[in-house]
Amino acid sequence: MPIIFMQSFLGQFSSTGFISVFRISPLFKGIGYVSLALNLLTLTYYSLFGAIPLLYLLYSIRPSIPWSCESSKDWMKINENYTSICAKNYTIYDFDSVLIPSVEFFKTHMNTLKLNDRESPEGSFSWTLLFCNLIIWGMVAAILIKPIELIGKFIRYSCLTVIGLITICFLRFAFLPGALLGLEEFFHIEKLSYAVYWPIMTCMAYSNLGPGWGSILTMASYNDFKTNIFKNTWVLGLAQTCLMLGLSFLSIFVRDFMLQDDPNRFFYRSSDAQWMDFLMIPTGLTFIEVPHFWSLLFFGFLILGSLNLLIVQLLSVLTSLFDEHEILRGYRREVCLSLVGFLAIPSIYFCSNHGIKFFESLITFSVMTQMALNLLLLIVVLWIYGRERFQRDLHFMTSQTLSTWMINIVRYVAPLFLVFAWVHGLAVFLFIPMQQSRTWFMFLAIFVISLLPWCFIPGYCVFKIMQTTGILGVRLRRGIKPTDWYPVDPVYRQKYEETINNSDMSHQLAVEPDEL
Repeated sequence: MPIIFMQSFLGQFSSTGFISVFRISPLFKGIGYVSLALNLLTLTYYSLFGAIPLLYLLYSIRPSIPWSCESSKDWMKINENYTSICAKNYTIYDFDSVLIPSVEFFKTHMNTLKLNDRESPEGSFSWTLLFCNLIIWGMVAAILIKPIELIGKFIRYSCLTVIGLITICFLRFAFLPGALLGLEEFFHIEKLSYAVYWPIMTCMAYSNLGPGWGSILTMASYNDFKTNIFKNTWVLGLAQTCLMLGLSFLSIFVRDFMLQDDPNRFFYRSSDAQWMDFLMIPTGLTFIEVPHFWSLLFFGFLILGSLNLLIVQLLSVLTSLFDEHEILRGYRREVCLSLVGFLAIPSIYFCSNHGIKFFESLITFSVMTQMALNLLLLIVVLWIYGRERFQRDLHFMTSQTLSTWMINIVRYVAPLFLVFAWVHGLAVFLFIPMQQSRTWFMFLAIFVISLLPWCFIPGYCVFKIMQTTGILGVRLRRGIKPTDWYPVDPVYRQKYEETINNSDMSHQLAVEPDEL
């Protein structure tokens, strides 16, 4: 909630993207450039959030769904060390060897049965997944070249449609026999973090509405200057929480419907990759009446959600580029298509079995960089720009301020929580993804991604300080002073200047006499 609120404030007050917004403290503009770089990096593989569901959706149209128990007999190979969930003859002692047809279906498309084997399998592409990936990028390009008003309508109505479809699936799956058995395990303290964190749908939900990469900041920059960000913060925060819980519950409902007679319902940990846990759901859908309908509904809202994710993030990148380089606005269509093509080419790599392994490690570490950027953002606004200035600007924009307990949470509790989460996450993630990556290239890439915010941002600060003159103290004060920090609307700008009597404006970076 504090991060959503802070990004909403910055975007709405400045009416700019996540680079130009650092007029609030130019010395830390490197945060915006790191956000841009990481946005572009994650967009290269975010298309898989839509390509994989599209792969399953296309096969769901067939008269016989391939991952159903009946159809899987024709293609799924089971040796003496494994058994199928369809056999219903496994015991608590051999649950690690239980195969799920929908999971095996995907692994077969990647031409390897053990994606995380210590001996790296020979490189191969899934041409079907590549085809689905290109379709997703084509749909993104077709939407992105539309006027911003139409893009806004698409984002709004796609979010409402996804929420509606999730609600329909939630109500149906909750009444499946044995579906509610997993809720007790879900809320068990020892299993809560595993149940909520690992499924890829939870990562997708976090990325879709989450505060990373400046997407909320960019969306808020299109708001009316007097929009009530207090209300919007609660709506976005609760929507994100409900979406994450709803997707996790859907996974639990279908899993426990499949395993209602199994004494150990957590056997799905044996999946070759943690993010593939949600791929067991398609097999569960084949046990429901009219499986084709529910499969199309389920994969349909996943595809729509992924398109929304890609559009929002690309719009954030484009907004920041257009704010920094106004000349590009005259070539909006060309820039949009070039950017989509630039990102679609490296995304092809993630349609290979090697790329799928790297994909899992990247989505894990993307959470780490989001934490780092949000921590630095809170420090810049509330400690460097200052609590009093922040409260003053907030009151000017919304006629409200944060109460004492709220400002203390934003200033102290949220940063401390982010520090704890980042350190804890780093300790965990350094072990898990390394066990899955196995290559020096992946290790190096993940290392760079994790440390980029902590290396580039201080480096940019040093670069800016060296560009100015005077003693070090003078240079620092110049760098952290807000530059052209005012509302874009001329009417509000004039009122803002009158409110603060120009005492805190620094449109002219002249050296004050006491600084000489």
